[in-house]
Formats: sequence, C-alpha cells, structure tokens
Amino acid sequence: MNETANAPIMENEHVKELLSILKDNGKDASGLTALLGYVTACENQLNKAMDDLTAMRHELGTMREEQDHPVRTALEKAARSLEATIAEMQKRLNEIKEKIVEGCKNAVSAFKEKGIAALNGLAKFFRIKPMFENLRRNLQSDIKHDQSAIAGIEKMSTQYHAAGMHLRNVGRAIRGKEAITAIKPNGKLAKLVQSPFRSEMKCLNNALRQVEGAIAALERLEKAAPQKAAESRGGDKADKPERPSTLETMKRLQKQIEADRADAPVAVKVRRKQTEL
Repeated sequence: MNETANAPIMENEHVKELLSILKDNGKDASGLTALLGYVTACENQLNKAMDDLTAMRHELGTMREEQDHPVRTALEKAARSLEATIAEMQKRLNEIKEKIVEGCKNAVSAFKEKGIAALNGLAKFFRIKPMFENLRRNLQSDIKHDQSAIAGIEKMSTQYHAAGMHLRNVGRAIRGKEAITAIKPNGKLAKLVQSPFRSEMKCLNNALRQVEGAIAALERLEKAAPQKAAESRGGDKADKPERPSTLETMKRLQKQIEADRADAPVAVKVRRKQTEL
C-alpha cells in the first residue's frame, strides 16, 4: 500500500486543500467532513481488531507449557484466520481512501480551472458508493461467520458437559445415588476459544456502523447536488429578468407607431398622406 492508504485521510494534502477551499468560499462542507469522519472511525475499528488479534497470537506464542495443547492450537489457527479477514477489510478500505483522495484532487483542479461553481455538485467527484456497499456486505458476512463460530463452540461445549454429566451419573447410579440433571454452564475453556471471535465481531460491528454512516453521508451529498443546482437556476432568474425577444420588440414598436398615427392632428395626417403618395 502506498503512503495515501497508510496515512490518516484527514492529513492528506488534497483533502485539506479542498476543505479549505470550501470554507473560504462559504460552501457547505459538512457532508464531506462527515464522510471523512466515518472513514477514519472505520479504519480505527479495523486497526483495533488487528491489534487485539496480534496481541493474542503473541501471548499464545509465549506460552511454554502445553505447547501442543489442542485448545492452544485452535486459538492460534483462529487468530491467524481472523487476521487475514481483517487485513482484507483494511485493503478494501484503503482502496476507498485512495478514491476519496483522488476525488478531492480532481475537485481542487476543477476549482482552479473553472472557479467555485465547479464544486456545486461535489458528489460527482466521489463515485465510491458501490465500494462502500461491497465493504458493508463483506462485514455483514464476516460478522455472521463469527456468530456461527461462537454458536458452534457453545454447542460443542454444552454437548461435552452433557456427556461428562452422563458418565458421572453412571458412577452415581453404581453407588446408588440420584442422577444429576442440571447441566453446568459452559466454563472458562469455551469462553477462551470464543474470545478471538467475540473480539473481532465487536470491532466489525462498530466498523459496520461507520460504513453505513458513510453510505448515508454519500447519499446526502448526492441529494444536495440537484437541489443546489435548482436553487442556482432560480437565483439566476430572480437576479436577471428575462429579456424580450426581437420579434416581440418589433411588434410592440409597430403598435406604438400605429397609435401615434391615430392620435396625430388632421393637418399632419394630410401632409403624411401626401408624402406617402
């Protein structure tokens, strides 16, 4: 990834320049600012998820005892898989950031070439809604995967406890004791195995909210463009009254001439008639 993708988007020179232009010319920058804020928040959530998983893998790597314990092996495998998922999400978000920066750069160029009027339809510089929608689908899919994994671990743990209770009840029956019917809730082991999935799911849910907010911000920008254009056209008509056509002007003058002739004195009419003859 290049510097644009890795750097915070609010610190990008093209982004800052466009925001400055909008502010200096009295243009509403709230839609763009909201979009940038959602992107930043989403990026922070994905970074947090990656940091949590990396820390978990590091902690597992420092465990000296029971190096080949199946639970430890399962946790490492889960953490690696989830890291790959988050890395893919970060890649997609970085591609969106690059498109936003490119849009800001193009908007600045249009302003320098055509003036502030070129920024009336700001949404046309950011054709990224499909990218956000794709990212949203991926987040939703990965959240469902985490939920399924957590539910599967719960189910296996419950079955494990039920099987253990059955064996204990066999022993109790041999000893003439009553069977145990209450199954203990899943213990620390199940929670430990679930932990990477729960951690990722929490961060992905937060990232999903930011992506949905970004999509809403884009939609507001898209709706604002035609509205501003209509207001601009209305303002032009109010400031500049319509000019009559040449044909209308000629008809009006002809009527005025005929009216003048009708009101002229008789002597003038006679001389005008003689002249015409």
